[in-house]
Amino acid sequence: MTTSTPGPSTIPAPTMGRAGRTAVGLLIWLGLGALAGGVALVAKPDGSVMHMPLSWLAGSPFSDFFVPGLILGGLFGLGSFAVAVMGLRRWRVAPFLAFAIGCAQMIWIVVELAIIQGISILHPLYFLTGLGIAAAAVPWGWPTFQGWRAARR
Repeated sequence: MTTSTPGPSTIPAPTMGRAGRTAVGLLIWLGLGALAGGVALVAKPDGSVMHMPLSWLAGSPFSDFFVPGLILGGLFGLGSFAVAVMGLRRWRVAPFLAFAIGCAQMIWIVVELAIIQGISILHPLYFLTGLGIAAAAVPWGWPTFQGWRAARR
């Protein structure tokens, strides 16, 4: 006698309810801002395009804004767009990657504030964007997580 165990096909894909739409919308918002900022920093690593003096990087591991621009544009720009597309395609991993990007965005802002020791309106705006992504990702991904957990039993 064989028993049927739940497999990957029983794990629900994330639905695009309110939480999913919120997460995807905020990912797109983050992606637009991060890609624009990343391109500006890579194009002019001296920070002149964004009116950011190199003195802000004193005490950091960076001599200019090139590497931070790559991280900003790559991880938070292109990465956010990729996860938004995964979410729209209902990939099971999308809410979990969205949660990771939201948390990473909050960490990025805190570390940036510690390095530059100054604040602009963009810092709380993008910290709250990261918080919103992470908060929306939890209810968006909860049914998928529960299905995965049940399949492991």
